[in-house]
Amino acid sequence: MSTVRWSALEAALPLNELPAFHRAFLKLHRPELAVETLPLRRVQQYVSQTLHLLAQAGKARAVEGDFELEADCIPPPYRP
Repeated sequence: MSTVRWSALEAALPLNELPAFHRAFLKLHRPELAVETLPLRRVQQYVSQTLHLLAQAGKARAVEGDFELEADCIPPPYRP
């Protein structure tokens, strides 16, 4: 399975698309959250928490302050 660097994925997106990307990521991994109603700061906190949870589950790994994720952990419209 191919992996994707989180920072590279974020850097490839226009800044104004990051909130939608983060919300799509959370919808995929944390469907219990009402992400459309959460403030952006809270979304960012949940994204960080979820990346750590994926690393604990073996679907991602921490690398030099960044994360490498399996491609299927990325919402389909944003997969490279």
